[in-house]
Amino acid sequence: MTVEDQEDLAERTYRAIGYFIFQFSQTEYSIRHCLGRETKLDERFVAAMLQTYDVGALCNVSKEIYKITRSPEEADEIATLINRFYKLNGERQRVAHGVWVPYFRGGMVQHVSRNSLKVVTHEDQAEVLEKWAEEASAIRTDLLKKFVVPPPPY
Repeated sequence: MTVEDQEDLAERTYRAIGYFIFQFSQTEYSIRHCLGRETKLDERFVAAMLQTYDVGALCNVSKEIYKITRSPEEADEIATLINRFYKLNGERQRVAHGVWVPYFRGGMVQHVSRNSLKVVTHEDQAEVLEKWAEEASAIRTDLLKKFVVPPPPY
């Protein structure tokens, strides 16, 4: 692999990391925003009450609130979306806390899980991160559809 190839691969990896983290954060914000709207939370309290939740707590609280405020079918649909998002959080932790070698093996990261305490190496991460970013975006789009009131039929 030439130096130029390594630079191109590193650039793609850097961009994929940023793209994934951006899409993840936008989806996380949307979940917080929708929860605030669903509970009619006064804007003055949003930061103190919603932005202090970690992703796990945010997902659990959201699912419980929607069980109360929505029909069982809607609550289940929203819970499915939130569960998909929560699964991405495990990947985000690996991205954020791993040791990166962006120009090697398709963008490589080593991560030590808190559960197993073993080093796991993941290769070809540039491509994987792009897919996860698209998944986060799709979750956000589908979630926001649940909160948009459709226009009246004419």
